[in-house]
Amino acid sequence: MRFDSVVFADTAHLAALSCLSRLRAERRAGRHTLLVALVDSDGAEVIADRGLGSVRRFEDVESEGDGKDDQPWRERLAVMVRRLGPKHVLAPLGLLGSPQSIDYFSTLRAALSVDLGRDLLFFEERPHCLVPEALPIRLAAKGVRLPPATQLRSPRRYSTFMLRMLTGIGVPAFFGGMRDRVRSSRGLKSAFKEAADWDPQRALGPKVQPVLEAWGEDDTKELFALAAELGREQGLGSMKSFEKRMIRHALSAGSRRLIERYWLSLPNAGESDPMGDLY
Repeated sequence: MRFDSVVFADTAHLAALSCLSRLRAERRAGRHTLLVALVDSDGAEVIADRGLGSVRRFEDVESEGDGKDDQPWRERLAVMVRRLGPKHVLAPLGLLGSPQSIDYFSTLRAALSVDLGRDLLFFEERPHCLVPEALPIRLAAKGVRLPPATQLRSPRRYSTFMLRMLTGIGVPAFFGGMRDRVRSSRGLKSAFKEAADWDPQRALGPKVQPVLEAWGEDDTKELFALAAELGREQGLGSMKSFEKRMIRHALSAGSRRLIERYWLSLPNAGESDPMGDLY
């Protein structure tokens, strides 16, 4: 069976919770989505029952085609994408604290650079994207280049972030206890410096542009219901605090409405680039 969209992630629940609004829109439009879990497909029935897409383990999908597990990930992913034939391929951006068994950003950009007939979108992992520093730190680490009109705030000072981590005030549960938070924050000092020096409009790295998906009026309730069924509600915090974080997240993108954001990969130098005039 061929799919309109294929979503890759380590775990099925991360893909579903991060892409909820888009997956619901795909369902309403009558399009078919496949979530491919490289590590853990737990929650597949819950996700399918809610109409968010089919869920398969990567190795199971691969065994039905010509892919070989002794090949590099670049080749394995490219073979699977061509066989499934989606118009849209989605994968995690790799934000602070999110699980990644492979670097989806670099690997998929390399895998699909020779296959320009589809969109490659990187989703912001939720709730990781609600940490204000998470996005600029990740994009700076990749040396990403953004369109001139893109609004993106620089991360707060490292000292402010460190203080929040030490006190645990407003820190999402995925950072763990005090010892884990201290270890994580100490390891990020150089990343903050790198992000402070990053100029997104002049960087020479990969080109991407933001794509905003509207967050529906009932999406928050749907997200919490899904998270509860998947046993992941603790990571979201209270609904009140979650909505406040979502408002700050939207404002950082220049939007007055709540959003779900993706990053569209644009062609490298030497490839046909329809967005080139924006740069």
